[in-house]
Amino acid sequence: MLRSALRGSNRPSRMLTAIHTEAPRINAPGPAPSFSSRPTPRPAVYGFTFINSLSAGLVTSGIFVLTAEGFGFSALQNFLLGVVLGVMYIIGALGAQRFTRFLRRVIPGLSSRGILVCIMVALGTLTTLPALVCGLGKPDRAAGGEWSVWVMIVLYSPITGILWPMVESFLSGGRRGKELRAAIGLWNVLWSAALVIGAWSISRFVSNAPGAALVGLGALQIASITILRWFPSEPGVHVHEAHNATPPIYADLLTTFRVFLPTSYVVSSALGPILPLACNAIGVPAEWQMVVASAWLLPRCLGFLTLERWHGWHGKWSAPIVGGALFAGGFALAIFAWSIAKNDPRTQGLDIRSLEILLLGLAFFGLGMSVIYAGAIYYAMEVGAAEVEAGGMHEALIGVGYTGGPLLGVLAIGAQSQGIIQANSVSTFILTGVLIVLLVASAIVVKRVRDGHRKHAATH
Repeated sequence: MLRSALRGSNRPSRMLTAIHTEAPRINAPGPAPSFSSRPTPRPAVYGFTFINSLSAGLVTSGIFVLTAEGFGFSALQNFLLGVVLGVMYIIGALGAQRFTRFLRRVIPGLSSRGILVCIMVALGTLTTLPALVCGLGKPDRAAGGEWSVWVMIVLYSPITGILWPMVESFLSGGRRGKELRAAIGLWNVLWSAALVIGAWSISRFVSNAPGAALVGLGALQIASITILRWFPSEPGVHVHEAHNATPPIYADLLTTFRVFLPTSYVVSSALGPILPLACNAIGVPAEWQMVVASAWLLPRCLGFLTLERWHGWHGKWSAPIVGGALFAGGFALAIFAWSIAKNDPRTQGLDIRSLEILLLGLAFFGLGMSVIYAGAIYYAMEVGAAEVEAGGMHEALIGVGYTGGPLLGVLAIGAQSQGIIQANSVSTFILTGVLIVLLVASAIVVKRVRDGHRKHAATH
């Protein structure tokens, strides 16, 4: 969620990063008319974040299970939906500041808290569209109401690009030092835990009542408006503090995490549409597919909690190395589980061996994501003099990461339909594409770190 931490700025929305994916993402939109130094009460921010992580996070990250099981989307449709979600996020990231400034012009005196109210109403309303068109239960595909899901995602995705940076600014505004780091650490644990609870809660609705599941999630977002009464009209002013000199390795580590974090979005966005396919191939019952697909969320939450409590990873190269190896290896295991289930003609019903491999891969993946995510936040705060990249363009590149994974799936299925690759080679094609992305990212990291060492040596 806290993706804007990559830029290393001390501004509130640049301090933190987003993903709830995996929530969040751009510069805090638009200049607010007035600020105070009073920080927003942490319980209020935590409560608002928890509810919206549970709802908005599941709409975007869990949509692929709902569409595959509830709406009968094919693999190609799910991959295309992932591409649309990523592209619309890019558009939202680039246009969010302009949009919120437009709102302030249209509604004079509109506060940041007021904009959050508007966002909640919009998101909560959009989730009712599939139910209005297809009903609360399992839709009839012959009725042709699938377009409602596409419209919902086209509008929902860019709006979430406005939501999370504003929440981040309310969390960080008026806080500094240990208080800020403690607030962010617990915030990470809570929003990631919300995704686990939400995914397990709606699992029974995935197959037979996808419309009802979406309506319920939207109702939670509307209900979260009541918590905003404890928010000030504007986030508190972020208090700048003098940064002590940090070890030179911190800048190199920040560079590494800045590359690995967007790369992890490519991997996670490729994994999202694949999991329903893997569950079907393995024979996981429909009512348990959401639980299995969310199996990486709990390890990520536990990883956040461990890293927030244990600081032995600070300043160590082992952190990005282990984190990168875990999320890449976990992805490879998930793909492998799908592949062997699809190719084993003896498989009937639930394939226990493939399921065990899938769950192990998802556990590794979640732990790796927590390391990369936590490292990006920590070093962005510690390296006070880090260069600041263009906000909108940087967040647009994050959106490219979201688009890249499903796009690999689209290309793989397209190649299979044209006879370029065999049907059982689709997973291999996707895995190869992800590995190429990882190799390119690793090469960039090595080059930038070497350049940094040379510059450091030349100045001493």
